[in-house]
Amino acid sequence: MNADKILSSPLSTLGFSVSFCDSCEIMGFKTLEDILLILPEELVNKVGFNYNWLGELSTYLDNEGLLHLLQATPGKSYD
Repeated sequence: MNADKILSSPLSTLGFSVSFCDSCEIMGFKTLEDILLILPEELVNKVGFNYNWLGELSTYLDNEGLLHLLQATPGKSYD
């Protein structure tokens, strides 16, 4: 599956755990793209975030060769 397809697919179809998907629902995420659109600082402050969830996300992105997408984009700001 190509990166665009992975990023836009519902999280429940990508093989994540039920716990991961439940946390995503609490945080309002339906796709990986939803997660990657916010700054890392905002992500860790969301209700429902925990480091086990981040570990599962990081492992998945790494396995797909997409871990670099989790980094903040230079110049990205909501000021």
